[in-house]
Amino acid sequence: MGRYLTRNGFYRYASTLIIAGFAMLCQPISHEIFVYGFPVLLSGVVLFLILDHLPGETVKEEENGV
Repeated sequence: MGRYLTRNGFYRYASTLIIAGFAMLCQPISHEIFVYGFPVLLSGVVLFLILDHLPGETVKEEENGV
């Protein structure tokens, strides 16, 4: 379970939310699924934006001055 709580795992989760929200908005089957599509899409976008604004890990070459 610990390997899913990394930054890459959260990026994967955000991307899945965005794709699922888009698919929910484009499907013609159910109006209820359509209604929940935008909040799912929006939550994925917000999570992706938060992850992009978090400070990243430093590169070891920068620490060595190379």
